[in-house]
Amino acid sequence: MKKLLFPLVLATLIFTSCENKTEKADTFDIEATKKEIEDWNVNFEAIVKNKDSVGFANLFTEDAVRMQPNSPQVQGRANILKSVIEPFKFIGSTNLTMQDAMGDENTITTFGTYEHFSPDGAPLEKGKYMGIFKRINGKLVVIRDIWNSDSAPAAPASK
Repeated sequence: MKKLLFPLVLATLIFTSCENKTEKADTFDIEATKKEIEDWNVNFEAIVKNKDSVGFANLFTEDAVRMQPNSPQVQGRANILKSVIEPFKFIGSTNLTMQDAMGDENTITTFGTYEHFSPDGAPLEKGKYMGIFKRINGKLVVIRDIWNSDSAPAAPASK
C-alpha cells in the first residue's frame, strides 16, 4: 500500500502544479496590453509635439538604450534627454502606428511604423521601429528602442 501511495501523491503534485501555471498564463491579456501601448504611443506623440524632453526621457527606464540610425547608441535616461534636444528643434510632430505586439505580462516587444513632420506639417521622414517595454510598478516603460528610415542614406559629398 505504501508503495502505491508515493506515486499517487507525486502524480497529484505534478498535475496540480501544471494546472496553476496554465491558469496564470491565461490571465495575461495581450489585447489589453496592445491598447495600453497604443495609449503610450499617443502620449509619445503629444510629448514630441510639445517638445517636452523631460517627459520624453521619462518614457524610458534609467538604463534604457536607444539605437538610432547612423549614430552610436544612447544609454541612460539622462543621455536620452540630451539626445532629443536637437531633433525637437526641427521635428514638429510624429505619428506612430503599431503593427503588432507580443510578450507576456512583464516584457512586451512592439513594432510598427513612424512618420516625422516639420513644424509646418511637411513630411520629413518615414520609417519603422521596434521597442521593448518592461512593466515596472504596473506601468509599461521602454528599455530598448531602435528605428530606421525607409529612405536611402544620403549620397556622400563628391570631392
